[in-house]
Amino acid sequence: MAVVIIAMAAAGIVLYGANGATEPRPAEATPCETVRTLPAGTTTQKITSGGHTRTYLLHVPPDYDGTTRTPVVLMFHGLGGDPETVVEATDMATRADADDTILVVPLGRGKPAQWRFREPATDPESDLAFVGDLVGHVERAGCVDPERVFAAGFSNGSALTLALACDGSTRFAAYAAVAGPYYEPKCDDAPPASIIYFHGTADTTVPFSGAETVIGKLPPVNDTMSKWATRGRCPSSGATTTADEDVHHFSWRSCRGGTDVDIYAVVGGVHGWPGGGPMSPGRTSRTKDSPVDATALLWAFFQQHPAGGQ
Repeated sequence: MAVVIIAMAAAGIVLYGANGATEPRPAEATPCETVRTLPAGTTTQKITSGGHTRTYLLHVPPDYDGTTRTPVVLMFHGLGGDPETVVEATDMATRADADDTILVVPLGRGKPAQWRFREPATDPESDLAFVGDLVGHVERAGCVDPERVFAAGFSNGSALTLALACDGSTRFAAYAAVAGPYYEPKCDDAPPASIIYFHGTADTTVPFSGAETVIGKLPPVNDTMSKWATRGRCPSSGATTTADEDVHHFSWRSCRGGTDVDIYAVVGGVHGWPGGGPMSPGRTSRTKDSPVDATALLWAFFQQHPAGGQ
C-alpha cells in the first residue's frame, strides 16, 4: 500500500525504533532550594479544578531526590481509556524511570472518560484549563525543570495534546500525539511548537483520510499535520521525506523559534499505539509488532527539545 502525504524530495534513512540522536543533554537547571518531597512510585492523586475534583496518576522515578530539577511528561489517554491502561500499553513508566522523569497521567471526565478538547482555556471548567491547573500544581509540589515539561496523548488525548499546542496558555517544551489530528484556523497564531505525530494509514476509528468520528469530525491527517509545519512556521529547505514499504517519515527542521515537526505514517497501521499494547481494558493489541516504536521515538524527541533549546 503506497501512501504519499506531502510532496517532498526523499532524503536520508530513518531508524524507526529510535532516532539515534547524539545531541548533548541540556545543562542541569539550578537545584531547588528546599526539598520537595513526592510520594515514591505510582500513586493516585487528586486536584480541584474548575470546581471539580479530578484525579491523576503520579509516577515518581526511584532516583528522584526532591532537589534536582526533574523533567515531567503529561500523558493523556484516549476515549474510554484510563491512566493505568495507557501507562501499561505505552511502557512510559519504564522510560520515565530510566530517564529520571516524573510521569503525570490524568483521568478524563464523564462515562466514558473523555477530553473536551474544543472548549477554550478561558472556560475554567474546560480540560485545557484543567491541564494548566495540573501543571501548576505539579510544578509547585515537586522539584520540576520548567524547561522540560512535555505533553503526549493518544486518540482523543492526542487531539487534546494538539489543542494545547494550539492554545499555548500552558507552556510545554514539546508535544507528542498519536492517532488524533487537530488543527483549527486559530492555530495559525499558535506559539512555536515542536511536535512529533504518528498515525496508521489503515486506521478505521480515526481514518487517515478524515471522517466523522466519535469525538467529532476530524480532517485528513495529511492536511491537518502539514499545517503545523506550514503557515509560515518551517522553511521548505528544511523539509525531508524518508519512505519505505512500512513507514513514511516527514520532517521539518529549523522552524520558527528553533522548533521541529516530525510525522510518521505507519503504512497499514491501525488505531493504536505503534509498538505498544492495547489502549482499552480487555482489548488485544494489533500494534505490538509495528515497525515503529512510538514511545522510543517520542522520548528521544523530547530529550532533544527542551524549551530552552527553542
